[in-house]
Amino acid sequence: MKDRRTVYIAVGAVVLLALLIGGGTALFLRSDRAGRTDGDSVSAAADGDSRQIERRLENKLILAEEYIESGEFQRALDLIDEVLVDDVQNERARALRSTALAAQREQRSKEEQARDQRSADDSSLTKDDVALAVQKAEAEARAREADARAREAEARRQEAELAVQRQLAEQKSAEEARRREAEAQAALQRRQELERLNAEERAKTESIQDSLARARNMIEASDFVRARATLKSVLGVDLEDNRAEDRLHAQALGLTAWSYVEEDPSNSRNRSQAITNANDALKRDPNVWEAQYSLGRVYYETERFDDSIAAYSAAARLKPDSARLLYELARAQYRAGQYRAARSSYQGAVRIEPAYPNAYYNLGITNLQLRDQAGALQAFRFAVEVRPDNHDAHYRIGTILLGEGDLSGAQQSFQRAIQLDNRDPRYHSRLATTFYRQSRLPQAEDEFDRALQLEPDSPLHNYNAALVKSELGKQNEALGLIRRAIQIDPSRPEYHFTLGQIQEALGRPDAAIEAHMAAVRQDGTYTRSLIELGRLLSEQGAHEQALQVLTSAYQRDPNGFEVNNNLGNVYLNLELYERAIDHLSTAVSLRPDEPQAHYNLALAYIQAEKYDRAEAVLKDLVKLEPQFWAAYHRLGEVYVAREATGAAWSVLNRLLEANPKYAERSAVEEILQNL
Repeated sequence: MKDRRTVYIAVGAVVLLALLIGGGTALFLRSDRAGRTDGDSVSAAADGDSRQIERRLENKLILAEEYIESGEFQRALDLIDEVLVDDVQNERARALRSTALAAQREQRSKEEQARDQRSADDSSLTKDDVALAVQKAEAEARAREADARAREAEARRQEAELAVQRQLAEQKSAEEARRREAEAQAALQRRQELERLNAEERAKTESIQDSLARARNMIEASDFVRARATLKSVLGVDLEDNRAEDRLHAQALGLTAWSYVEEDPSNSRNRSQAITNANDALKRDPNVWEAQYSLGRVYYETERFDDSIAAYSAAARLKPDSARLLYELARAQYRAGQYRAARSSYQGAVRIEPAYPNAYYNLGITNLQLRDQAGALQAFRFAVEVRPDNHDAHYRIGTILLGEGDLSGAQQSFQRAIQLDNRDPRYHSRLATTFYRQSRLPQAEDEFDRALQLEPDSPLHNYNAALVKSELGKQNEALGLIRRAIQIDPSRPEYHFTLGQIQEALGRPDAAIEAHMAAVRQDGTYTRSLIELGRLLSEQGAHEQALQVLTSAYQRDPNGFEVNNNLGNVYLNLELYERAIDHLSTAVSLRPDEPQAHYNLALAYIQAEKYDRAEAVLKDLVKLEPQFWAAYHRLGEVYVAREATGAAWSVLNRLLEANPKYAERSAVEEILQNL
């Protein structure tokens, strides 16, 4: 029987971190790939020292015990046999050997019992039409289910948008009623105070109140110089009632402080004037919220966030109905890392004034810090209702929906963000990612190209564009892009890995090997490139070197599918069939739905002449993948080896009937002729 060994090719560009060859394993590539000479292997010369020999034997037995404990019985037996070759009377080695053999037999017995429970039906080929019909029906059902999920997601989005609109309308109505009530209450209080004064004092008080009101309007209109002049005139008016004078003068000083921070809080002179006037105001009347607010702004600007929080909190207690105060308090809390407190303050601000600029957006950002994706999504949806042109909020919505797998919703949000601002490369990059996950590669390519045009020196954009172009078969374009990414940032192992994949696709295995070696040099924990190195070396016939690399990967990632599958195939090439079976069995257990892994395991059983096990695996494979034609070919060969001529004739004839263009048809016909 011809030796047909298929090596699993790990594909994709997802970054997996796991390993490096400790200390740097040397890899030697032959220029002549046709064969390997005895000079390729290097052995260490014995030093002749009996103590060192004993120490080595002891170390081998310790390692064998560890292999037995981890269930790697064949590796343990190999080490024990090496000890017994040097010391046939070693009692400890003999005892360990008995233990390992017993454990191995028990493990094999359990595996055979499990396989014997599976159906021995080899008539799967005759049921191809049924199997294909079932697969088609299942695919249609999945498509209907996906469509239903998409419609449900769209309905939920529309419902959420309507809920947001209703809540905003209710909040706006409540805020308007609250504002009118507060204004009426303040007017009543001013009238009551004036009624208690004589005519002269009433006139002066009314003049001061009018000046304060005008100064406030000037500040809000950014007319700071006139506002301060007006407030200065207030400070020149004396009243008979000292407490009233202090209260009104404190308000003037507080507004003066406010004018400075509103004018330019980054100016050191303004900050100094604000502090002076605010402190003077608080000495006269500690209940002036403008003074506390001004101190909060100054402290925020100078990154004294704890002091800023204290001042803003005092201002908010004095004026609890101010959305501005709660908003500024939330900003300070956020900068101080007090995210839960910031969320509470932002929520208070939007309850008072739903349309307060950026309040809902900042609430969304704060929820992201708290890992509250649902809360963030709701806040960003409110943000775009309040301000539909907030492109960054649309982008944030898209990012959350993308993470939730709502690709249709994510696409809509990213496209809306781009409509509002098509100059932000992040928006194009995320839309491209969405298209990529929808398997719409041409659209993904266009958007990644657009992101790259906007930010040509981004290594990530170059990398992403290279990935998509490579999958589209545009390897030469991809090659230039990935080289540019590496030129900008050579430290990323995934960039070198992708270069290796592209070089291999271009038919340059030596260049691919060099790229994967560069990836390993950049990050010693990057197993993907080690696995690819091992696979490529094995394909070139350098099985010993491949074994070194893959063994290193296996030591760091013993439960990885790719490393076990490729290591199993290397052992196949080295004709170490028991070890091949061990690793390939692990690969099948890790990915029981991977047809190629089943096929590789069947090949290992065939080479080990364990035809009953090979037959069982191949039958499982054709149930898993009815059109895996090579499996029927191998199954026919197994029947021939077991002298089951009738079964071989049946399965091979059915193979040719089902697939007249089978690639190895001539080999199958030759078998049939010899039956």
